[in-house]
Amino acid sequence: MKILILNWRDAKHPRAGGADFRLQHVYAPLTKQGHEVVLYCCAFPGCEPEENIDGIQVHRLGNDFTFSFLCMLKLRGWVKKYKPDVVVEDFNKLPFYSPLVYKGPLVIQMHHLWRSSIFRETNFPMAFFIWLSEEMIRVVYRKCRFSVVSESTRDELVQMKVPEEHVRVIYNGADLSRYQPSDEPKKPFMIWIGRIQKYKGPIDACQVLEKLQNEFQSLELVIVGDGPFRPQLERYITEHGLQHKVRLTGFIDGAEKIKLLQQASVHLQSSYKEGWGLSVIEANACGCPVVANNTTGLCDSVVNGKTGLLYDFCSVEDAASKVRKILTDSRLARSLSVEGLKRASEFSWVRNSEEMIQYLEESCR
Repeated sequence: MKILILNWRDAKHPRAGGADFRLQHVYAPLTKQGHEVVLYCCAFPGCEPEENIDGIQVHRLGNDFTFSFLCMLKLRGWVKKYKPDVVVEDFNKLPFYSPLVYKGPLVIQMHHLWRSSIFRETNFPMAFFIWLSEEMIRVVYRKCRFSVVSESTRDELVQMKVPEEHVRVIYNGADLSRYQPSDEPKKPFMIWIGRIQKYKGPIDACQVLEKLQNEFQSLELVIVGDGPFRPQLERYITEHGLQHKVRLTGFIDGAEKIKLLQQASVHLQSSYKEGWGLSVIEANACGCPVVANNTTGLCDSVVNGKTGLLYDFCSVEDAASKVRKILTDSRLARSLSVEGLKRASEFSWVRNSEEMIQYLEESCR
């Protein structure tokens, strides 16, 4: 099968995120099975215009402002050149409007919809533009087939009049050969993992620490990742005197991240909006109890009270209460770790790839 993919970024892009790494995890194994995968994505300074990444033929062009327009302009030529069996558009913030250009088999990949949560992330004009772009699903994409990573996103699409039978939930995987628990004792720190953006709630995580530091004087917060909101986060840490309590690691390799997950007492997932929340499953696989915001995606990846604890939406007070429970109740912490490990064993990238190729073949038929 020939698969042509439109996505904002590839796995080597400096601002690549979870959706981009997922694409690599899912489609690279398919090339080893004889499938041809061609990816068109946004260029970045110093990049090669063409590159083969683990079997995926990557073509880079344009920039964050022009790539969407270039996709609309050039998609017919790309289809004529590669004659794909199916086109896959990754819908993230802004659409490429591929249904207006391509009338063959088409699958729309989506992690999550921003909806009103985008107004928490950026200025009003930009937020309104992104919100309006998502509204195009009701008109341009309503008859398309969708691949999503959680029931929450499926339900949001159905609310936007996409027929439920046109939406397939294919969960994210996890590398369970690497993400495993350790016999070492836990250390007194919470771990936060993600791209540092406002909507991911890194300041909320700091506020949770502030509410707990008088009771747990040795408790610290380790923030793993980097992103555009880091200067504001650093300013908050300084202004609130948290320099010795909060550690910013920046980007770290997988082995170091796994070690931190194995050692942490709690994984705090404070994002306001997620498609799924892969770090939840990775924490489960490492035996790390999870406390997460009760929002879309996270309410799917966390089985509340069994594999982790959900706190009231964006309530720092309730988040601190849930973390307190884990830190003071060893039986609860142990139960969450055991059940989380069982839950993590249900997910794998191999299964993800198999389900995706089945869905693409079904869409072609």
